[in-house]
Amino acid sequence: MVLASLSTVERAAADAVVSRRPGWSKGLTALTDPRVARMARARTGQGSWSKGLTAASDVRIARNAANRRGRRRGPYKKARDGSLIARCPVVPVPSEREAAYAYVLGMYLGDGYVAKFPRTYRLCIFLDLRYPDLADRCAKAVRIVNPHHPVHVGRRGKRNDLMVSVYGRCWLDLLPQHGPGRKHERPIRLTDWQTAIIRRQALAFLNGLLDSDGSRFVRKVGGRAYPAYGFSNRSADILSLFCWACDVLGLSYTRPTKFAVSIARRKAVERLDRSLPPKS
Repeated sequence: MVLASLSTVERAAADAVVSRRPGWSKGLTALTDPRVARMARARTGQGSWSKGLTAASDVRIARNAANRRGRRRGPYKKARDGSLIARCPVVPVPSEREAAYAYVLGMYLGDGYVAKFPRTYRLCIFLDLRYPDLADRCAKAVRIVNPHHPVHVGRRGKRNDLMVSVYGRCWLDLLPQHGPGRKHERPIRLTDWQTAIIRRQALAFLNGLLDSDGSRFVRKVGGRAYPAYGFSNRSADILSLFCWACDVLGLSYTRPTKFAVSIARRKAVERLDRSLPPKS
């Protein structure tokens, strides 16, 4: 039986199969034996990428590539109603996610960074192991901001910290403050759309900064105890953003040191106690 429909590539693959297998040394080829023809077709179907074929020259490769892009790499996925939704959140951030985004931005500026991988990025936020509720609160906010990727919360080896991490190329747009080097060694500036969100969600932004690099403590003055909030960071730009958020909320603050901000006035402390959840 002569199979004239075989392509040149399939014939070459069949000849290669014959030359490598001593059992086929009877002069059988894809043109004279259907078994060799089936082997050639299977071989060309699996190894087409290694034979110089591309989606532009081979219909099967074009079809498989289109299906793979739509299933695994496409920017959209189908919802239950059949509509297409974006796999990653895009800017500007929707209004229902602004509070969570402001909190995540504060956490990132305090104890987070964006790691680069060959095909994606990963947001990592490090928290103290003594505050598991804080890690859950951070993971919940990250999940609201980016609901299309799983959020991982785990301990890094034997270290006394928890890492909240989530992959996604969207962090490249959601957190434009990322970059090489430490934050206090490079400028930190908010974009216009971020500034507008922080003006509306200054309390959530302040909450994120305090949960990352801040604390609530009790100081003794004249034998009496006075509660206060403190925030410390080595970046002058991040400290300025913290003070700006306090100005937006009308909170009084002082600068006891170069790298610290203190909120100790009674009315300001009472307002934060009513508005912010405890750090636990």
